[in-house]
Amino acid sequence: MSFDTKPTVSSEAKPLSQGEQLAKSRKHLLWATVLTIALMFVPYSNYALYPLRLFITFIHESGHALAAVLTGGSVESLSVHTNGEGLTIGRFSGAWTWLFSSAGYLGTAVFGAITLHIGRMTAFKSPGRAALYVMAFSVWIITALWGFHPLQDMFTIGVGVVLGVILFAMARFLPKGGADFAAAFLAVQCSLNALGDIRILLSLTTSGASFNDAQVMQKTYALPATFWAGLWAVTAVGILLVSLKVYLRGTKSRPAQKALAQ
Repeated sequence: MSFDTKPTVSSEAKPLSQGEQLAKSRKHLLWATVLTIALMFVPYSNYALYPLRLFITFIHESGHALAAVLTGGSVESLSVHTNGEGLTIGRFSGAWTWLFSSAGYLGTAVFGAITLHIGRMTAFKSPGRAALYVMAFSVWIITALWGFHPLQDMFTIGVGVVLGVILFAMARFLPKGGADFAAAFLAVQCSLNALGDIRILLSLTTSGASFNDAQVMQKTYALPATFWAGLWAVTAVGILLVSLKVYLRGTKSRPAQKALAQ
């Protein structure tokens, strides 16, 4: 008696083609965007999204810090507060005030665009995991470079370490589809929250409730604070639109090439 020992291949183990992977990337972006917008209308969703708020604040403040360092200055402190706000104090030439003040809002939009595109690169076995690892190590690096100044700010240090661990664990343990969606969701959150932060900034600027980046620009360059907040909003929208255009073009299905009969 003989038995057929030919192994069977499960359809679940079959790797996705490049076209299928690109199509899934587009779906992840669509649903991540829908969820992001829907959460804006859910009452008290800001409490559930508190860790996300802290993550975005880390990225925002690191934009200010990076601008100071790249222009030959230094960072005295970077802190994230319990209410989700943050503050970066740096030393830099006055000629770079425009860059330092703009880098928080626009840097968040740029970070969202970068991680969004990492999350659709077919060169990675799991693009979503790659993007989540980038986010995790970004938070850890920010904390190590600037969060320890001053050392007594244990909230900033603790939040940076914990957020990095959460992002790393998501990259390590989520299934591929879950990691891809999570990366797209966080990237979209960074892009759209940059606009949300600017909306809040416009409100604070017009009410005079607090001294903020737009008011620093007004004091330095004379133009009204609302002008600078509006300019950042328009620029952030431009970054988002260009990013989405490139993303959609990069994930567009390509027709398979057929060999010509000889």
